[in-house]
Amino acid sequence: MRRAPLLGSHIALALLASIAGGQSRPTLTPADYGRFETLGAATLSPDGRWIAYGISRVNDTTELRIRPVDRDTVRTVRWGSAPSFSADSRWLAWSIGVSLEEQQRLQRDRRPVRLRVGVLDLSTGEERVIDAVRARAFDASGRWLALHGYAPEEPRGKGADLRVLDLQSGTEVTFGNAAEFAWSRTGSLIAITIATGTPAGNGVQVYDARTGRLQALDGGDAAFRQLAWRERGPDLAVLRSVRPAARTGGRHVLLAWRGVDRASPERLQLDSAAAGLADTLMISEHYRPRWSDDGRRLAIGLRPAERDTAARGAGARRDTAAATRPDSTRPPADTARPRPDSASAVQDSLPGVQIWHTKDVQIIPRQQSQTQARGRRTLLAVWDPAANRVVQVGSSLDENATLAEGWRHGIERVTARYPWGTMFGRRYLDVWAVDLASGERRQVADSVRYAWDSGAGRYLLTFDGADYWTHDLRSGARRNITQGVATAFADTLYDTPTDLLPPHGTGGWMHEDRAVLLYDRHDVWRVATDGSGATRLTRGAEDSVAHRVVRVDTAGRTIDPAAPLWLSLYGEWTQQRGYAVLRRGARTPEWLVFDDRGVSGLRRADSADVFLYRAEARDVSPNWFVSGQTLAGARQVTETNPFLRDYAWTRAERIEYRNETGRRLQGILLFPANHDPSRRYPMIVYAYEILSPSMHSFQVPSERSYYNQTAWTQHGYFVLLPDIVFRARDPGVSLLETLRPAVASVVAKGLVDPARVGFVGHSWGGYHGTYVATHSNLFAASVAGAPLTDFVSFMGQIHWGPGNAETDHWETGQARMEVPYWEDPDAHVRNSPLHNVHNMTTPLLMAHGNKDGVVEFFQATTFYNFARRAGKQMVLLVYEDENHSFQKKPNQIDYHRRIVEWFGHYLKGEPAPSWITDGVPLDEHEREKRRIAGRRSGIQTADGGPP
Repeated sequence: MRRAPLLGSHIALALLASIAGGQSRPTLTPADYGRFETLGAATLSPDGRWIAYGISRVNDTTELRIRPVDRDTVRTVRWGSAPSFSADSRWLAWSIGVSLEEQQRLQRDRRPVRLRVGVLDLSTGEERVIDAVRARAFDASGRWLALHGYAPEEPRGKGADLRVLDLQSGTEVTFGNAAEFAWSRTGSLIAITIATGTPAGNGVQVYDARTGRLQALDGGDAAFRQLAWRERGPDLAVLRSVRPAARTGGRHVLLAWRGVDRASPERLQLDSAAAGLADTLMISEHYRPRWSDDGRRLAIGLRPAERDTAARGAGARRDTAAATRPDSTRPPADTARPRPDSASAVQDSLPGVQIWHTKDVQIIPRQQSQTQARGRRTLLAVWDPAANRVVQVGSSLDENATLAEGWRHGIERVTARYPWGTMFGRRYLDVWAVDLASGERRQVADSVRYAWDSGAGRYLLTFDGADYWTHDLRSGARRNITQGVATAFADTLYDTPTDLLPPHGTGGWMHEDRAVLLYDRHDVWRVATDGSGATRLTRGAEDSVAHRVVRVDTAGRTIDPAAPLWLSLYGEWTQQRGYAVLRRGARTPEWLVFDDRGVSGLRRADSADVFLYRAEARDVSPNWFVSGQTLAGARQVTETNPFLRDYAWTRAERIEYRNETGRRLQGILLFPANHDPSRRYPMIVYAYEILSPSMHSFQVPSERSYYNQTAWTQHGYFVLLPDIVFRARDPGVSLLETLRPAVASVVAKGLVDPARVGFVGHSWGGYHGTYVATHSNLFAASVAGAPLTDFVSFMGQIHWGPGNAETDHWETGQARMEVPYWEDPDAHVRNSPLHNVHNMTTPLLMAHGNKDGVVEFFQATTFYNFARRAGKQMVLLVYEDENHSFQKKPNQIDYHRRIVEWFGHYLKGEPAPSWITDGVPLDEHEREKRRIAGRRSGIQTADGGPP
């Protein structure tokens, strides 16, 4: 095994300098945080010669940086974002926003915030900025750029100007009232839907940017939407409403043209009635049509017809007649109930009641949260114009339907037979295949949980908790393809209660579906889909290094066996990361990059063997590197936070321990800035579940990140991030079984004072913080954000955001309680913080948003009332109008600072502010808010508040 070098001299020297000189350098104060940069995503030009990437700072400023990869020259654009290169790599376009202050000013003035666009000629360096551009796109050649403006507020439904720039000549053509636009995938044709905001003058047009020819394909009083080009040819589809454009919803007609680049393209039209669909269904606007690769068929979305459009022919006449003929059942006019004068009056007269039934598969809050999404769901169907026939794949709006690659079959996954499992976290489904030529519908698999379509569309792959099975969609043959393979494809370390272990996953399909790549814990296996054999392609198990397939490009759904197979590397017990490649004919992969750093984001330029990846560490700011296909001699092409070497900084060390049941585990230990080996320090433990994979994640210091580990190390703390594993029905008990040896392993090093260790966590980690405070003396102080506190009542709660019942998450999800309360009440009580609050000796700081849609606020208030009655030291911070994660900047900063003060007092012995010792009365709190508001406005009264 060859350990390949990762880092260039830039990073290596910076690391050595930081270690050697860190002792004499100053630590940071919050005033220093603002300048720190976060590295954004990078875009590589198709020829691999240019890179564009975003930078955001803690002080809320952003910029776009552009540079050639072979020269150290950088162009910076303030507020730039979303860069895109032209296909010929000559041009770069990006969006330009405004500062946060300007956004707020415009919003106060009720003026829109509008983006601009920058365009750079990479060959000359000439730059141009264009105002008020909502959307943009290059054509397939890279010569033309479409710029779509902002539509006026009135009349509603009116389009905006669309400008098509010829970047070569500098000329442009403008089209008014453009609602949508889309470039063809090949050539330089741009399709445009026209929306005038009136019942007249709407339509769909195609402009050939190369010849200047404009075609009007259709027009009228309808609305035209959802433009769709065929991937491999000049064929176009669009939806046209049956209703006039001013009205929303309703039936649509599918219009399509083959050979739009010809003088007389072939026109196709699908009306649901003409295709023989039932009156109860209509073509929906919420699914963009999709062409088959050969252009012979189109996929559409259907929905149940709206009531006023479903009635047709004799049925409609019967309804009308029934409404007009005398009805002996109606009361006389003078005794009839008075009719409301308006729709609002009708609404006011209806009862305000919801009917919640225990048979509801989706409870009413979930149905409410999904109302808009469900209103956009469609039934997948495929239209064959030659046969003028629609084959329906989807049978229910509540199920999931897809098209297998190649369009021989449609696949629907149906959960209807398993309502109990859907309701309570044990989801199963049946899989049906629809022959798109004959319309025949056949069940392929029943009672499965894991099912995937194959890359070329021939198979369905399922996993039964131990083995993988292929289901041949053509022949119907079913094979166990991993029986007898000497490995475990199931995740046997999965610590959440389940009746079916999940798989480690798949790495992709080989050409023509001849084999599938499957993962075990460390390796990649090539398994024949006919069950004839399996080959281990990697040797990860020997060194506990996990190998996973990386697609460095997006071409095709299957893997070419002649092409190199790229792999990511992850050292499970070293936290090393890197990349390897398995070349054709080689017996084992070649390790190209593997070191003690976080390496990620490997990709290749579209038309050159130029590779890009990112590298970072806890003490090395992230940067992008460019290299050839061997990844040797990588060139660092960005430089973030160059001033980092001027400050004392943390460093990360991996620790190992065994929990009290003997399982081997690990964690991350972050050292305080300017660490002095002769001292013993206080330590903050931050826990959730498995955190060791973040060993090399660089974190900028920020007070808005209220659990900011880097900031804590600047305040002179060790920070421990231990991996936690849980046992079913005993999440709290097993938490302590893991935390005690984790903390002890650090104390044994002589680094930390065991009397000055604190704990902090949020949500599930907040439960940890509340449990350890009530069930142990391990910590001198604890902080719990948005915690679960009562294990008896929480099973019955609702995640109000998504509207989910807590039950499945409780039994087979993160809470891991496995059974309902009445089947094991003792387990619920012994793992409940609330039920041991009277024995709490650890000071507890709790924070909760009063609009939390994940963990209900009364979990905090109930615990607070119990602790208050028991006379315990607890402070509850209630953040107004905040959800589960705090979003308002003042609240984020406030919470961060109070955590620092809390631990400063209990772990460092600093004087306690009055909010810790005595609380803050509401009137004083309101005065403080007024003082802050006064300072911001520049106006103060004699008592320090605003007038």
